[in-house]
Amino acid sequence: MISLIVNILIAYGTCQAFFIAFVLLKSDRTLFKKLFATLLIIEGIILFERLFVETGLINDMPHILGIGHPISFLKPPLLLFMTLAITIQHFKLSKKYYWHFLGFGFMFLLNLPFYFLSGPEKLATVKAFMDDIPSYSSFTFYFALSFFVYIGIYIYVSFKKLKAFKNQVRNNALVNWMYHVFIGYSLFLLLHLIYFVIQPIGEYNFALVNQVSMLAMTFIIQSIAYKIVDKSTIFNSKPPNLDNLEQRKKGEAVIISALEDDKIYLNDELSLSVFAKSISLPASHVSKIINQKFNCSFKKLINQYRFQEAKHRLLENNDPSIKLIDIAFQSGFNNKVSFYRAFKEFEGISPSEFLENTKKEKK
Repeated sequence: MISLIVNILIAYGTCQAFFIAFVLLKSDRTLFKKLFATLLIIEGIILFERLFVETGLINDMPHILGIGHPISFLKPPLLLFMTLAITIQHFKLSKKYYWHFLGFGFMFLLNLPFYFLSGPEKLATVKAFMDDIPSYSSFTFYFALSFFVYIGIYIYVSFKKLKAFKNQVRNNALVNWMYHVFIGYSLFLLLHLIYFVIQPIGEYNFALVNQVSMLAMTFIIQSIAYKIVDKSTIFNSKPPNLDNLEQRKKGEAVIISALEDDKIYLNDELSLSVFAKSISLPASHVSKIINQKFNCSFKKLINQYRFQEAKHRLLENNDPSIKLIDIAFQSGFNNKVSFYRAFKEFEGISPSEFLENTKKEKK
């Protein structure tokens, strides 16, 4: 009964993969959406083939066998191209990137003789392969293991590019979401790798592992479907222009220095235009960097620094008669309301409550 329910969920996930791909291709077809739709179609085909093997339906349709293996080698470059499409403005898939598909071409040629076999011959070949437990001393084992190395390299490079982008732009919804999808996808592949590596040690229930891995991929597909149904705008996020990264980093360093070294936030009349003028940068440029780097507005960032200053002064204070309004003014706040609002937002309690807790801890 449990096996039936699992198979139904996997079948649903397979159909969902094709449906999401259709939705993505029907909408505004950006390069990322095209690549993502292609990846979902590949995953759907692989799940479809594996589900037929798992349920025994493959005996009636043996010619489906062998479709999923070579197209698996399309996934690594697709993952990289998707990453480049959402982190590089105006990225185009030019001819210089086509060499990434050599792995797929090689595996397709290697599997070509299999496609010309009759149905019964295909079933017999696959059965012999499934019954054969690999050995650590066999070439077949290490050849199959090379796929994990192959896709692992692409995932590592993609992760690095996503992380480098996130260090510069924290509020790009698509990159942040894609980063978490990569984590889920990596765990899915790790499950396969662990099983494959320990398989020669003894006999294991391949059917169970196969079902669990398919179910994991189904859940990943469902998370993607949820984002689309939820009318999320993540698929419409566009990467900012980070071409002149060195100049941008210099701008970030100047902003951070003005805040942390010069403590310019202590000026209670500070505004974006005043701040930008003090560091000799355009106000729009400063606003954009703060928004992308710190994922907040200029006003909120300044209030964060003022709050931290006020918190530090309250913690270091030894004067029992200290007035909170004095701490507020000393920290850059120009009124009591903004001071209390900042404490509520960043600490969850009022300044007076924080002061009382500090006194109790000191006692």
